[in-house]
Amino acid sequence: MNDIDIRELIDSYKEIGTSTIGHLTGKGYLPDIKPLNPCANTIVGRVLTVQLTSDNTDVINQALIQVAPNDVLCIDAQILGVKACWGALRTCAAIYEKLSAVIIIGQATDSLQIQQLGFPVFAQGISAVTTFKSNQAQGTLASDIAYRFGEQKTTIRSGDIAIMDNDGVFILSVDVAQQLLSDCQKKHKEDEVKFQMFFEAYRNNELNKLFSD
Repeated sequence: MNDIDIRELIDSYKEIGTSTIGHLTGKGYLPDIKPLNPCANTIVGRVLTVQLTSDNTDVINQALIQVAPNDVLCIDAQILGVKACWGALRTCAAIYEKLSAVIIIGQATDSLQIQQLGFPVFAQGISAVTTFKSNQAQGTLASDIAYRFGEQKTTIRSGDIAIMDNDGVFILSVDVAQQLLSDCQKKHKEDEVKFQMFFEAYRNNELNKLFSD
């Protein structure tokens, strides 16, 4: 697919919730990654991966310079354990660089400030323990990330499509996202019709009539 087609694919998924995808597949779902802020809309973007290989997190700063507007930074911070590699100041940098969101397979800190900034950060959790200046080996950009949670195994690659909302995160290859799109759109449309019918009946106190028909 060329860049125009990928942008159209990304725009199409902005109309689809992650739970709609989850009705059709579990592939690409990241079970323990949750939003730090309430997320009212579906956020979609192309992934740039960052893999930390030690507590030297300088590669994240490099990624913030190289990432394109509207992309999603996905950081593999599994090696850090309880240490957070992302906080308020890096969130400010992400806003300046016009990123769509950041996904951290690991911990974030400064959760209150991130909520105040309103920028979409998705992570395994929050921590008060952080990294500090280190002379250890730097991590790498655009390396494949091996995500594991229980029996769930997902390989995350730069160029994949991240789809995120209040219910969680999917990361799909472009090919898989393209294959699923029409079924997702059909499911979304059917569910919206059913929900609006129910909601109108609820608002007008006509639920008994709706369920008796």
